[in-house]
Amino acid sequence: MNMVDDSTNFAATDTAAEPDPQASASRHEKRGAASLPVGEPQAERLRAIQQAANPLLEAARPLLRALADMPDALDDNAATNLLDVLKQEVRVFDNLCEQAKIRRDHILGARYTLCVALDEAAMETPWGRKEAGGEWSTNTLAVAFHNDVRGGEKVYLLIGRLMSEPREHLDLLEVIYRVLSFGFMGRYRNHVNDTRSRDAIRERLFHEIRTNQTSSHGLLSPNALSDARGRRLTFHDFPVWITVAVLGVTLLSLFAWFKYQLLTAETSLEKQIVDIGRMMPPPAPRRPHLKELLKNEIATGTVSVEEDAKRSAVIFRGDAMFAPGGVAVNTTMGPLIAKIAQEIAKVPGKVTVAGYTDNVPVKSRQFASNDSLSEERATQVMQMLQAAGVPAGRLEAIGKGASNPIGDNATVQGRARNRRVEISIAP
Repeated sequence: MNMVDDSTNFAATDTAAEPDPQASASRHEKRGAASLPVGEPQAERLRAIQQAANPLLEAARPLLRALADMPDALDDNAATNLLDVLKQEVRVFDNLCEQAKIRRDHILGARYTLCVALDEAAMETPWGRKEAGGEWSTNTLAVAFHNDVRGGEKVYLLIGRLMSEPREHLDLLEVIYRVLSFGFMGRYRNHVNDTRSRDAIRERLFHEIRTNQTSSHGLLSPNALSDARGRRLTFHDFPVWITVAVLGVTLLSLFAWFKYQLLTAETSLEKQIVDIGRMMPPPAPRRPHLKELLKNEIATGTVSVEEDAKRSAVIFRGDAMFAPGGVAVNTTMGPLIAKIAQEIAKVPGKVTVAGYTDNVPVKSRQFASNDSLSEERATQVMQMLQAAGVPAGRLEAIGKGASNPIGDNATVQGRARNRRVEISIAP
């Protein structure tokens, strides 16, 4: 999905004070071991998001922590585990934002920016720059969630669009500002002279956020009294030293307040970063145990089973299931298909029933071609699986005809092998 095209109307309501992420980023450079995040319970996170001044920023905290603490040293397995953990956290972020009723276009904008920033941070590490690149180089977060490979360019296009109405999009702009503060470069990554351009954009974001945060406070004294001569006081009626003193006290108070907020949030952020190391990747989905289940049928040659990391498949000999040229499944196969259906119903995944024939043209008025015959056979088996408890939404029947032969069509034995029905389960 192309996030920039899908989120053309971003908006925001409020903002939250956060620590300057560059401090966390410098701490991160000293880390070398992989750390996998453990989030707070989702119910507690949801309450915190709903109570936050900037709910979107609160929801993004775990991903921002992961961005700040991207480890410099990981082996291939740890890198894959970290990618899986981050994918899971992105899904949790999406779900919590939806429950908190945050605007959908803001969710998409923040998710997109976080994904491309995490991808860039990973690819800039020693393990991310390896020649093979690992799974991360071919299955980035931006590709997985937005089918996008141009994040370094589109993030800045998104910033330009949001800055046309900054007050409406203040929450999202603050999340993007945090990402830039953690070192995201995007299209400026390989252009040394353009670093100042990136910094200028970040500074503009900062001033725009601060301006819109304070502009709604209103006048300090909207009901000022008139002087004794019956006219209102003007700016020129006040001595310069009073103006300077008030301005100085105001700036000093703002500095002290922001400093306090930074120190408070920094302490909380450090604690939460430590929690990242306790998270474990989600368990692998359960897979069917078809070889063990069908060991007797495999021994008699009624079926064969193929299983690997991507799919499990049961292959029936067509001559054992159907009469020559027919589509009705032999009654002796009913119990076997029901047993397979019970095992399939226990595990998730798409179930595809594919029918195959040999290359001898069909001699039947009912079917115009081998493709039609094989499709009807696959449909009959699919209906039996559905009747035995496999949900219809998981099932698909296709007719392959004489394609993908597994035997030599020039021999009787080869043609018999090619007449088959395959039931495959893919997670």
